[in-house]
Amino acid sequence: MTEATPEEFPGATPHLCVRSVDMAVRFYREAFDADELTRSSGPDGRVWHCELLVAGGRLLLVEEFPDTGTVSPETLGGTPVTLHLFVADTDATYRRALDAGASALMPPADAFWGDRYAQIVDPSGHRWSMSTRHEDLSGDDMAARGNKWRQERGNPTSPGQVPGAMAEGEQ
Repeated sequence: MTEATPEEFPGATPHLCVRSVDMAVRFYREAFDADELTRSSGPDGRVWHCELLVAGGRLLLVEEFPDTGTVSPETLGGTPVTLHLFVADTDATYRRALDAGASALMPPADAFWGDRYAQIVDPSGHRWSMSTRHEDLSGDDMAARGNKWRQERGNPTSPGQVPGAMAEGEQ
């Protein structure tokens, strides 16, 4: 019997539009150890569907089809979306992503919520954050640390207002 919700898709599954699936797959392999599971293309060679396994979750890719409104962050001039990965070593994953062609947004740092945390933009224009959990905090402890962190930095209302929080040239 066919299952309405496939076992390998237990929750939300990101479906990203990119200009070049080949380039995106190369980056995700080098940066995040992605495995390509399947790919199908249309008669003109553009990829209609590519499925990757990244950190135990599925990531779907499609190439641009502007006639249907399917366009990448490169065409749009950016994205408001950030995809997050928990990783074994934030610093190593961040370096691998940069070596694979990503741009730095936020260098690795110990965050007040107990994680080692960083952000990059991949070569297709998609934003990624990554973290390694170092401490499990209660909601009250996290709120207290967050308040202290903001006070020590002059109560910023955006990470871009914190010197050193964003990579040089990205503020």
